[in-house]
Amino acid sequence: MNSRYITAIDIGTSKLAAIVGEKTSAGIRIIGYCETPMPSDGVRRSEIMNPKLVIDTLRPTMQKVLEQIHSLPETENYNVRDVYVNISGQSLRCSSTDLSRNRQDPDSMISDEEVSSMLDEMYLTKVEPSEKILHIVPQYYNVDEFIDVSNPVGMVGKEISGDYRLFIGNAGTVRKCGQTVSNCGLNPRRLVLSSTASAAALLTDDEKELGSVLIDIGAGTTEVLIYHNNIIRHAAVIPFAGNSITMDISQICGVSRHNAELMKVQHGSCISEYAPENKIISIRDKNGIPVKDVPFKLLDQAIEARTCEILATVRRIIEESGYMNRIRGGAVITGGSANLNHIQILARTILGMDVRVGMPDSNTVTGNSVEEVFTAGASVAVGLVIKGFEYDETISEEPAAHNPQPAAEGTLFDIPESPAAAHEERPSADRTQASGADGRKNAKKKKPNLLERFGILFETTDDDA
Repeated sequence: MNSRYITAIDIGTSKLAAIVGEKTSAGIRIIGYCETPMPSDGVRRSEIMNPKLVIDTLRPTMQKVLEQIHSLPETENYNVRDVYVNISGQSLRCSSTDLSRNRQDPDSMISDEEVSSMLDEMYLTKVEPSEKILHIVPQYYNVDEFIDVSNPVGMVGKEISGDYRLFIGNAGTVRKCGQTVSNCGLNPRRLVLSSTASAAALLTDDEKELGSVLIDIGAGTTEVLIYHNNIIRHAAVIPFAGNSITMDISQICGVSRHNAELMKVQHGSCISEYAPENKIISIRDKNGIPVKDVPFKLLDQAIEARTCEILATVRRIIEESGYMNRIRGGAVITGGSANLNHIQILARTILGMDVRVGMPDSNTVTGNSVEEVFTAGASVAVGLVIKGFEYDETISEEPAAHNPQPAAEGTLFDIPESPAAAHEERPSADRTQASGADGRKNAKKKKPNLLERFGILFETTDDDA
């Protein structure tokens, strides 16, 4: 099945985004995008906790996207039925396994169907009753004496064996995600790993070949994906991210979570030694009266400590994967927390490699796409559209067992909406203000070696993933 349009839903811990992409001669154009804050108890660490809250957020978000695309002449009658949806969660794990087959006709050439049937058999690999295989990536094949073959199609031999990487998640998480989307009258055509979606939107062909690590620091979780020789080699989820940084600020600085988030976004830095000396952030009440003064230094120390822990855990994951010395393309940081000041400097120090902040650009989607998608926070949503067009060309050929359970019949908005379905409004205007003329300038004097400051983390940070 080939479609000119793809609709996708990014269900995150702090927000839900709906997106519509169009395939044009110039590339993929994003014609609709809308994101809505997720209620605090709707999703926890990338896993749906309260389906009703997610549904009540999804409905108005989809409605707004439809209003956007219906305003365009060519899509005024477009209706949404099939959607691509991201899947993640703190329970995601990787496992390696292999499969060997003796061939009945060793002189015949290995066919696409033969290789595909081996992959199909891998989806039957036994896992724990509470788990489900989400994705399988062939790592290499061996055909008789020829080893480490990327594509055995067309070769001949007596025996073929394959090494596979299994990405396994919680079966309940998968079922709940599919059911939640289905209860909105949508058909979850395919569930896509969030990290692979981000990689599709951000990683260049050179980065995938040379070896790179994608680090998506969201609100509830930090996702890590490792590529090498154009193949996904490893994935992991760290159960703390941007929300943990906000909570630390709240506790250390003695402010509400709302103000902690505003301080983090507007004034925070990942490196406390860059904090301006003797400058404070003044927290004011609704009448504009100062109620709390927070030094920049204290704010940045809170951010630095947790960000170091996240990045040190990422480094440990890379080292344990066995690919630390094979990543020549560096690291790409994305997600909402990728906008923290000086995160590239800190990440280069801790990871020991080149680092860039990734966000969709005109190399990913056409430049006349809606401008809201050109941000790090939209990486998963844009990647879902890209993966959707890729899968759309082949999905009808895949075994039905690989696809999510079909949704119940119905249209998008045929289910009566609950009166309590109002989604949360965005935070009100900031009541924090920086004291002093210069809010954030790096000191010009020579700084101590950052690696010496943070090196101890590699021996003391626990891996909770």
